[in-house]
Amino acid sequence: MLELDVEVPRRRFCVEAVLHVAAAERFALFGPSGAGKTTLVETVAGLVRPRHGSVALDGRVLWARTRGRRATTEVPPWDRAVALVRQDPDLFPHLDVRANLAYSRRRSAPGELDRLVRLLELEELLDARPSGLSGGQAHRVALARALAGGCRALLLDEPYAGLDASLRDRVTALVREEVSRRGIPAMLISHELSEAQAFADTIGVVDQGRLLQVAAPRDLVLRPATRRVAELVGYRGFAPAAGASIGVHPDRVRPGSHPDRGPVLRGRLVKSHPSGVGFEADVQVDGARITCRFGEEVGPPGTDLELTVLDPPYFGHDGRILPAAQVTSA
Repeated sequence: MLELDVEVPRRRFCVEAVLHVAAAERFALFGPSGAGKTTLVETVAGLVRPRHGSVALDGRVLWARTRGRRATTEVPPWDRAVALVRQDPDLFPHLDVRANLAYSRRRSAPGELDRLVRLLELEELLDARPSGLSGGQAHRVALARALAGGCRALLLDEPYAGLDASLRDRVTALVREEVSRRGIPAMLISHELSEAQAFADTIGVVDQGRLLQVAAPRDLVLRPATRRVAELVGYRGFAPAAGASIGVHPDRVRPGSHPDRGPVLRGRLVKSHPSGVGFEADVQVDGARITCRFGEEVGPPGTDLELTVLDPPYFGHDGRILPAAQVTSA
């Protein structure tokens, strides 16, 4: 298990988090750029020193410091058995792929590196220098080097940059399988929710250095804890309700009145445009603008609409989620 309870001062804010990532668990840190996600991962790797707190892996304390005191424990990065794969692959430019991979061989089981080379389709790249690799190839080499090193925790800082969608899916599936097979905790950083959901058992939403919510991927979208979390996970409008507001996710709206499935809103179509195989529409509802996605066009601008929001979250004036019964009975 990976355990983290730290406070890390940054230039604009302080990053604070308490996290527990179990063996074989895949945990994603999701949030906007500059939210503090990389700071947390680098703290685990030993590249950033917290103001105070603790970091532990499999019961071994890697860092510990109480308020107002010097660090009582500080394990250097190279002795933590933690692998970090960054957006920049950080390959040795003067060495070919084979030699880059050899740096991890001393810790790997016999045949392990060869297995990873096959899985990540690196056989034809072994004699190439990093300068001759595409971005996707370089990331696959960096991932193989990390996994071959016998790490006890895997940290991934937006590692799929440069990979096309098909290869990203294959590499994500491979990493998921490796984490389960090895029984190690893994943390992924992403500012794309779909990427975090494809990887993780659990997602933590980070904004302005704060961990706002930790939940399963689907629960995070269906029941965001606050209005800010809702905004980050894709809600595109908040319609007024009795003493509250209704969170509207574009994919959770249906044309027509279906009160047995959720609250019914009445509004006017502002504009719409094609989106994928359907249409995205902006609708004005009681002074608020919401965005919806439909399978077909619902009319020209100015059309009056009835819309049903499927089992939505409700938020109070403080931005926190409210029980639906508390709103509907008001």
